Amino acid sequence: MDFDSNDFILVLVVLVIAILVRTLFRAGKEINSSDKFPTSKNRQDSKKNDENTL
Repeated sequence: MDFDSNDFILVLVVLVIAILVRTLFRAGKEINSSDKFPTSKNRQDSKKNDENTL
């Protein structure tokens, strides 16, 4: 089976897309496990506190 330049470029594009998807997935898991962002329960509590201060 002969590989030409189009096949090589296609393989590179698929490889780059796979790396990007894997990186986004890992970053999403890291962000969700981070303490920098409040959990949904804390957001609801802060909304209640904001409503009570008005």
